[in-house]
Amino acid sequence: TTNVLEILRKDLPSFSGRSNAGSSNANNTNQNTAGGSQVELRNLDTLTLIDGRRSAIDAIAGLGGKTFVDVNQVPAAAVERIEVLADGSSAIYGSDAVGGVVNLILKHKFVGEEVGVRYAGAAGNYNEQSAYLIAGANPIEGVNLTLIGDFSSNSPLYQSARSFSSPFYVKTTTVPGVFTQSGTPYILPQSLNSPRTATPTGPGNATATLPSQLVGIYSPSDATSIGRTFDESKFQTLLLRQQQAALTGNFTADLTKHVQAFGSAEYSENTSYTQFLPIRTTANVAASTPYDPLAVTANGVVIGDTLAPKQFHNDSVSFRATIGLRGDFNVFDRDWKWEGALVHSQDDLTQLQKNVIFKSNLLGGKFNGTPFGAIAGGYDANGNLLAGGKFSLVHSNFDPNGALVLQPALDPFATAGGFIPGSLANVLGTETLRAKSVLDSGDIKLTGTPISLPGGEVGLAVGGAWRRESLAAHTDPDGTNTMGPGAQQWIGGQFNDSFRHSRTIASVFTELRVPITGPKFNVIGLHALDFIGAVRAEHYSDAGDSVVPKFGFRWQPFDSQVTIRGTFSKSYTAPSQFAEYGPTDTRLAGGAIIGPQAFPTAGFPSLPFQAEDGNNPHLKPAKGDTYSFGVVVKPNVVPGLRVTVDYSWVTEKGIAGGIGFANILTDVNTKGAASQFYNNIASGAFVGLPGASQFAAPHSLLTYLQADGTAVGQQAAAQNLWIIDRFTNLGGVRVKSFNANVDYVRDTNFGTFTFDSTAAIFASYQFQALASQPYFQYAGTSTNGGTGVQGTLPKYRFYSTLDWNYQGTDVTIGNTWISSVADLGAGGLTYATNHALNPLATHPLTVKAYTAWDVRVQHEFKVGEGFYVKNLTLAAGVNNIFDAMPPLSPNAFTDNNADVATYSPIGRLAYISATAKF
Repeated sequence: TTNVLEILRKDLPSFSGRSNAGSSNANNTNQNTAGGSQVELRNLDTLTLIDGRRSAIDAIAGLGGKTFVDVNQVPAAAVERIEVLADGSSAIYGSDAVGGVVNLILKHKFVGEEVGVRYAGAAGNYNEQSAYLIAGANPIEGVNLTLIGDFSSNSPLYQSARSFSSPFYVKTTTVPGVFTQSGTPYILPQSLNSPRTATPTGPGNATATLPSQLVGIYSPSDATSIGRTFDESKFQTLLLRQQQAALTGNFTADLTKHVQAFGSAEYSENTSYTQFLPIRTTANVAASTPYDPLAVTANGVVIGDTLAPKQFHNDSVSFRATIGLRGDFNVFDRDWKWEGALVHSQDDLTQLQKNVIFKSNLLGGKFNGTPFGAIAGGYDANGNLLAGGKFSLVHSNFDPNGALVLQPALDPFATAGGFIPGSLANVLGTETLRAKSVLDSGDIKLTGTPISLPGGEVGLAVGGAWRRESLAAHTDPDGTNTMGPGAQQWIGGQFNDSFRHSRTIASVFTELRVPITGPKFNVIGLHALDFIGAVRAEHYSDAGDSVVPKFGFRWQPFDSQVTIRGTFSKSYTAPSQFAEYGPTDTRLAGGAIIGPQAFPTAGFPSLPFQAEDGNNPHLKPAKGDTYSFGVVVKPNVVPGLRVTVDYSWVTEKGIAGGIGFANILTDVNTKGAASQFYNNIASGAFVGLPGASQFAAPHSLLTYLQADGTAVGQQAAAQNLWIIDRFTNLGGVRVKSFNANVDYVRDTNFGTFTFDSTAAIFASYQFQALASQPYFQYAGTSTNGGTGVQGTLPKYRFYSTLDWNYQGTDVTIGNTWISSVADLGAGGLTYATNHALNPLATHPLTVKAYTAWDVRVQHEFKVGEGFYVKNLTLAAGVNNIFDAMPPLSPNAFTDNNADVATYSPIGRLAYISATAKF
């Protein structure tokens, strides 16, 4: 694969959890990465570096998406190696390295040329292709230039292409072809595209006053039956379509014997595409409109074009440039090295949200005294007023103040294929959002061995850094939340006011390694003992000061066969700029929150509600402690064997995040005015605004939702709920985990055999949503959305390989094994709370254990002298030979029945690749 996230996630199973998100983020908007790839060790904040230095975060953070460095901006062909530090490394690399550090080391000082190509394919029209070129030379003595070009792409994988997610039905009445009269939903038969083809419509023509009089045209129905006519898998993607083009250049130049200049520049453009359900909205259609089949107003008409599903098109352009000097010197027979560099890094994102509905033109009204609206009609083909006329005046250019233009009237009762050509031209549009993230930094460090002790050389490192981080975003005029006349015009779009903020961070650090004893002591039990100490101080211009220490030891009791190591460190993570200072997003929230998450036993249909994500300038930093302990065994009696076991215990408090709408709903319903979220929810309007009515009595919220007793009434009640989910400092996490590795290499007359097995074990993953609530255990469970921020966290996860290498031929067999987990539902914490109150009310489903086998065969052809190609390597393989599909987890993953990030939905993937060196 050419995606760094997928390489890490497969080879190191500790990259587990919901925050390791990339191409699998196709329809999971609560993990918005805009096609970027985020990595997190043990589902904890992880610092990502490129050549040991920071890079700008992905610009999607400015639009309320995830705050992360996109590892997919760096092509795998440009990476020499990836260093993963799994202990707390905050004192050395950055105070926010809670889970550890991932350091992508690029290829430098390359000499020669190398090209490579790869193609892979799987069922469902899924394919991957990539190509790269590396060229390096020493044009003059002491100078090296390396250039790397890379292109890769993969097709989208649609939900309908996999049996575990297709067909996919949910209870709903929001299906085109449905309208509601007197509380009963009526549905158009699938044989009709519109009632206009079977009965007279419009003023002076329609005679029916009740849907029941339209015999053979409309039938009374319910949410379950209507939902069975709307297969969501036909629209949604499981994996994004992605395309990346990147160019990387590196240079080194010896200025003197002891001073070297270095630098690099990386440019990449990543585009991605994903598809969601068609946007639908409801409206009351007056009898004066040309296509109403009733002589009276038709209520709750569902409007939407299923031939125009909502699409996200992301274009992310990243640029990074580094220039620096490094050198060495000797003072009093002591060797010292120094290095300093300047970095500029930025990411520019353009996101197009296509096929959203322009509200002004759909609903209409009067503009300068002139009636307009796509549904309204009322004009003839020449633009003259005509009762029941089948042409409409609408605003041009998706501008609520734009000039009125004439178009065919929109038939709101139509389904796919039934819309009159041109009637959607000024109704379905594209929202444009843009964001930019910039990082400028400078750093300098000095390392050396100032003194010698009987145990060995004392190591010292000191350094300092400064950086400026800025983040900005804006949407088009129709997508603003409160600004301008076009605010909140896109139905199904995203509402964000313009946002811009920057912060500066200055830091200094020092690290000291002191060898207490060494091999020459020859003391039993103290063959070698080192103590390590480090401290980093940082000043944030907007988040205060931090001082984080790290203490550690490395001990070999007898000889190098057994090494014992341990560390303790602290971390300090400032709130993201968006969480502190970003704009709010007011929207209609999805209907799966109230029912399955907040009130799973109530039997509610899909209940969207009015929602706002509120940011909080009073957020405080999260703080954590990390303890680690490990043992490495390399027994002399078994040459080639290495066994490593590492234990870590991480606690972090005050994590910044959303409360979770489900959490607000359940707490207010249980406690009423005594709830800490009492002022986060009301009916009629947001709390504090005219018309807002709060739920002071316990259980009054659920009574309000259930009062009508019909699906339509419950939906109307829910859409009159106004809830604010403000960023806050949540409780925290407590994670206890093991990482283990067994590596055995055996040379024989028949080649070299290598066995390697890496395991990630979650002994405990406890999450506390708020300080007033208990910790809940998520190790061995699966959640998604709401306060279920953990995703799938299996207790045991292994990746094992057996490799045979002989005379240029290499054969590898690989195995992925993931233990079973309990499906806690989408909300996670909500389930745990309900289960604690009533253990008999809910029973989690078991998500089965998962295993997949891979095989790869490679041969390297060494070409003789006189040929331009020095060697040629051909490889072919199959991942997931037995076509294992993700185990079902339908309660947690309500959009496609399974966690397609933890368990790949690709299935059996065959590939071929070729590499030539010149």
